[in-house]
Amino acid sequence: MWNIIQSLWSSLALFLSALFFHGMILRSIRENKPNWFINNHQHHIIRYFIGMYYGVLGLYFIWRGLPGEDFGIYTDMLINIIILLNIFSGTGPATIATSMIIIGKLLLGHNPHMQLIYAFFLLSYHFICIQVNTLKISLVKKFILSKLSITPFMLYYLHFKMAIPLQVYTLPKWLLIFTISFVCSLLLYLAARFIDTSNKQIFELRQSSILDPLTKLANYRHFDTCLRNEYKESIFKQTPLSVIIFDIDFFKSINDTYGHQTGNIILSHLSIALKKVLFHENALIARIGGEEFAVLLPDTSRDGATFYAEQLREQIEKTNFPFKDEEIRLTVSVGAATMDHLHHFESGESLLKAADTALYTAKENGRNRVYTANLIVPLKE
Repeated sequence: MWNIIQSLWSSLALFLSALFFHGMILRSIRENKPNWFINNHQHHIIRYFIGMYYGVLGLYFIWRGLPGEDFGIYTDMLINIIILLNIFSGTGPATIATSMIIIGKLLLGHNPHMQLIYAFFLLSYHFICIQVNTLKISLVKKFILSKLSITPFMLYYLHFKMAIPLQVYTLPKWLLIFTISFVCSLLLYLAARFIDTSNKQIFELRQSSILDPLTKLANYRHFDTCLRNEYKESIFKQTPLSVIIFDIDFFKSINDTYGHQTGNIILSHLSIALKKVLFHENALIARIGGEEFAVLLPDTSRDGATFYAEQLREQIEKTNFPFKDEEIRLTVSVGAATMDHLHHFESGESLLKAADTALYTAKENGRNRVYTANLIVPLKE
């Protein structure tokens, strides 16, 4: 009995530590690289690493159970990995962890026949958890349903592993085992949910402080902070830094004609059009005024900024903005400025002011065009 308690305590403590460490890493990434959770490619990479992380944890539990005295405890921890990953991380990470666990079981186990049966049960259980996760029920109900669905496997496995007869007189022992198993799984579920919820709340609070609520782009405060930081980075590394500013031509007449609500809808749709422009991954798009927007382009030359500015202008010009039974077409005037080895600015604010001056020069020269720090880019016919 002491061996069972010791194994249970050590495995539970290790699992909780793994959950805590996982939560701290994700919180750090959310604070320092929030765009990684917005960019689909980078988000997928994070999720796959989560799957491998818990796959390694599963391999450790397999190794701990190799002497043949796991008493079902380490097996239960493997089951908990599959449950929690399916609920909180999704099918991808859970599939990766399950695959690693199955491979580990087949390679490290002593009885090939039993290991194949074990692997089959794990894979089947993973598919059951996937189906449970598709149900439109609360997370706690998904957890309970997933946990209860493993009962047949536990009866089969523990009957042979611990030599407990499936008889009426052994019912109290079976109830004790299942109660301990459920309580441990519930504790892990509550810990995982607390970590997941708190991390998401912190992320949402951070996002609300840096995003414009209408367009979901960065707000001026966040843009200004990033501009200051990138200016210092550019000076230190001697790399170019570019800023683009643009606003919607004759936007006041749109508000006067269609109303401010329509203007807000157009601004919201405009942010979607902006995301279709293929800026490099370090670019930051922000709404810095009513109909005024800016793009921060670290490590981007003057020619690069001009190219992006023209791509932006063309993308908005060809976009239809639906309103009731008609479509509204927009144009923008764009100004850009670049700090490089030939053009120095005293601060990020002065670089932004130069781009703003270029914007007004573009307006004075006919609108719907790009002006880049004394270099006008004529409209393409």
